Amino acid sequence: MYPFVIALFCLLSTSLYAQHPVDTSGIHAEKLTKIFQEEVIPYVEAADSIPDWKSLGKRLISLYGDLGEEALFLSQTIYSMQKDDWANFSSVIIPFAKKYGTRIPAKQRHEFSRYMSRNAQLLYQSGHQEEGIRWQILALPLADETEHAGMLDTIEKMKKGE
Repeated sequence: MYPFVIALFCLLSTSLYAQHPVDTSGIHAEKLTKIFQEEVIPYVEAADSIPDWKSLGKRLISLYGDLGEEALFLSQTIYSMQKDDWANFSSVIIPFAKKYGTRIPAKQRHEFSRYMSRNAQLLYQSGHQEEGIRWQILALPLADETEHAGMLDTIEKMKKGE
């Protein structure tokens, strides 16, 4: 669990974290930090195995509304990446990016994109070509602009069966 806690604190310490255009004061980041410190980290550390994200989600949403949901999605994606749990990650990244994409810091979006792209290529190579192509396409909007050309090239090669 220790790397999960470190990743959250590193992410929360960046000045770009959760800076939605409306919130220039950092209040949003402070509220998320409080949720992580008081709710998420103790819950994840106390879990015997994989955290019960559904149970944690119900609690966070009932206490904090959308902010609780955002904290849940962020926690679940980071935890899943660290555990290399593609099934869990892939179930949460799309709703997270759709709803809170503008609040996800660039560094984290880029990490999500790289993880998605790596798994897309693994899916493709293991015979799940359509699913691999789909995830490669979904990774593109989260990627750093400098990676777009290479990713588009990869998508075209996948489509051609190369």
